[in-house]
Amino acid sequence: MRKRVIALITCLLAAVAPELPAASRTFLFHNAIRNLDDFRAYAGIAARLKPYGAVQVDIGVLAERSPVHLAGIRSPWHDYGSYMATMWAFFPHPKLAPHLPAEWVAKNRELLLAKVAVLRELRLEAVFSGNETQFLPESFFRQYPHLRGPRVDHPMRSAKDEFAWCVDSPQTLEMIEWMMAELKRHAPEIRAMHSWNNDSGSGLCWLTALYPGPNGPAGCRGRDPGARVQGLIEAMDRGAGKGGGAVQIRLAGNFPVEDRKRIEPLLPSRARFRAGDNSIIMAKTRVAEAYPILGLIDLLPLLKTLEKLSDPEVQTIDIDTCQPWYYRANEPISTVRRLVDIVEDSLKSPARSEADRTEQARRLAVRWGGEKNADRVLEAFNLVRQSFSIFAERPFFPPRDVILSPGHAYTVTNRLITRPLLVKPELLSREEEAYFLPYIFTTDEQDARLDYNTAHGYRRTGLNEYRSQSFKDTHDSALAAAAILEQVTTDAPDRSWLHQLALSLRMWASTVRSHDNFYFAQAIRDRHAEDLAKPPRIALVRRDDPDLLLWNEIQRDELDNASELLAMLESGGLDLVGRARNVREEDVFQLGPDVPGALRKKADIMRNHWLDGQRYLTPARPDPKLSMKPKE
Repeated sequence: MRKRVIALITCLLAAVAPELPAASRTFLFHNAIRNLDDFRAYAGIAARLKPYGAVQVDIGVLAERSPVHLAGIRSPWHDYGSYMATMWAFFPHPKLAPHLPAEWVAKNRELLLAKVAVLRELRLEAVFSGNETQFLPESFFRQYPHLRGPRVDHPMRSAKDEFAWCVDSPQTLEMIEWMMAELKRHAPEIRAMHSWNNDSGSGLCWLTALYPGPNGPAGCRGRDPGARVQGLIEAMDRGAGKGGGAVQIRLAGNFPVEDRKRIEPLLPSRARFRAGDNSIIMAKTRVAEAYPILGLIDLLPLLKTLEKLSDPEVQTIDIDTCQPWYYRANEPISTVRRLVDIVEDSLKSPARSEADRTEQARRLAVRWGGEKNADRVLEAFNLVRQSFSIFAERPFFPPRDVILSPGHAYTVTNRLITRPLLVKPELLSREEEAYFLPYIFTTDEQDARLDYNTAHGYRRTGLNEYRSQSFKDTHDSALAAAAILEQVTTDAPDRSWLHQLALSLRMWASTVRSHDNFYFAQAIRDRHAEDLAKPPRIALVRRDDPDLLLWNEIQRDELDNASELLAMLESGGLDLVGRARNVREEDVFQLGPDVPGALRKKADIMRNHWLDGQRYLTPARPDPKLSMKPKE
């Protein structure tokens, strides 16, 4: 009898208790938070996953962008990694410290240590993400010329050369070891290091992925790349040991197959490549595709990813809530909370089939929208999936899709939502273009001024149809989803979040609209290059010219689009836009703080140039109807 009771209790507990994963499961929370109150709230949400495994929160976040990246000339490549951390930004070696602004280092350290205190209070672990071969100030190499390593900047995107240090030098490795020890000593909660290499300002000597081509000092040219990376990892490992304990090291960035084949066999046991690691899955929002718009969760693909939780090979769940790679914008706390809701629900009731996912999606829809609204909420999320489905099929680079180039924040780096759409942009004065032109991603100012389709050294190409089916699938689906969510918010249990999601969808659709408008506006400008080079016409001589009619349609649509976006920003949407905290932090990858003001300037400039299309686009030849003699 006693055995039967025990067995019954065991069955009941199994039915109601969450399915706990293996003890080795780890949840990584990557973020770009610079406000301590926000970080405390963020860490509190992350702590909800402690019953399911180790929780590690990224503290590799700079308090302010790196002054080392301020090139002093038009060189947009420098902005890529200007918010990406590195150990020397917090604990620089004594030989390096004199070459860095002491006040900036102190702010970074203060923020990191305050975050460590929060994690310690919540009994959470930490991860440090950074570029551990980031380029260094030229003054350092003038003092220590023998430590100069590879050139790491991108020739197509940089107007100033930059060099990292050579990790084949014992002196460099000694400094890395020392800094790792200091970091670990001050932040013993750090359990993992994520190092980004051969991209965004970092690089290792003679590796094939270096943007200027394999390069470095002649003395280390013949060294095996596996031994080179092994030496770097071992230096970090020794430093961690001296500082208080081992860390796991993940390598990311650009490592072509030919380099990986030689590096991977020599990696120490605590190091591995992130790319191709099937033990990691990502639970993320749509900030990568929608940036600068925040707050977008694409539920159904997310649930499909989380279905892999039942796979014993999956040991790490990367919960990414910030603009990937560049560490500028972070999702609102309300969005992070819903993302963790979804992860936790998947942990409690793992889906193992499409039917399970459908049931789980409806369960969440009931939680957010109520039983009577659940089907409509699911309909909205199906439309969200439709809106973002194009990104599962399109390559990031070169940016071939007319709608968006998601991987490189093109909406921001070409200032599409805030710059005026003009048939002849060179008519603007220096004062008129000053609020947007310095932030267009190209090393050539004239290119920035005249070509709406320049993209990080490439040129966008795409479909030949204005308002194509791809546009409708993306734009119209987002608006339809927003409309449904707005309809159910009157009596939904989580009406505030559903309203926020609807607002984010509408603003996302606005950015898609700008992409289509600017792309085809530039196509018209390209076709009329000769006409645009001629003096303006005084009168409209061809009312039926197809390109003029299309231009007028695009121009009007973009003006209306700007007005509608401005209204949304003034109705709560500004908090859902990734932007700089102050004027001096605006850069190529980050809008300025006053996005509404920029939209007003855009609209004013466009209205001041409203007739430019008819003055420049139409050939100066008489209209037969206008030349007819009146009847006598």
